[in-house]
Amino acid sequence: MPTLKDYLGSLLRDLNHARVIADVETAHIAKMYAEDNLLKHFSIPRMKIQETELTIPIAIDELDSSVEKDYQPIDNKLFYAKTYAEIKNVFKVSSFNRDISTALRKAIYSHIDALEKSIKSGAGIKVSLDGFSETVSDLALETIISDKKGRVFFDEVLKSHNINDDQVKEMLVANLTKYLQAEIKPREMAGKIENAQVTVESDKLKDKRPESLLYIKMKITEESMEWQTMEDADGNIVAKLMVE
Repeated sequence: MPTLKDYLGSLLRDLNHARVIADVETAHIAKMYAEDNLLKHFSIPRMKIQETELTIPIAIDELDSSVEKDYQPIDNKLFYAKTYAEIKNVFKVSSFNRDISTALRKAIYSHIDALEKSIKSGAGIKVSLDGFSETVSDLALETIISDKKGRVFFDEVLKSHNINDDQVKEMLVANLTKYLQAEIKPREMAGKIENAQVTVESDKLKDKRPESLLYIKMKITEESMEWQTMEDADGNIVAKLMVE
């Protein structure tokens, strides 16, 4: 299975080879014209590539990639601050009393650590965050309701939104998931596309799913070179390869 750079290189090599064959044929035609009394007065046909555009379908089968080594998906302090702020926002308070704040801080940080370990181990971000939001919401409601003043806050939320206990939890889970999603950094993959293993055979590409196909558009412009003879400073005739 070729790599992408090998495949593209082979295309350019084949185009160059086709150009050579065309020039050899032009030389044969030139000799034939020179030997004919009528044809020698005609211009000699010569193929020249001005610009060629290729659309190349490929499928990438394997990408040579390396995983980010020092992966830190979460800024713990910022994540805690946003989690705590959203809990306060749902309960429409600027702050909780010391007992509630201390209990929430301990619970939130504990589950942030668990969330970070889960993501680092390869678990999906969405699944992990959903679990975090669910667990933290349960703990937050339990902590707040068990406190006398917290219970007052809770009842006010129920009344103002005209909802029940379960709906408060659903609202908190949804808000946490929504606002914390952007605070989780995905694991970065560093891939070298030129070393990717690719499928290029048309019969095999037919079996690939459309979403797995890539189309490369490549423009090729000819810049020919030719041998030119000239006289150097010492009067010697030398040949140099120059751009045409």
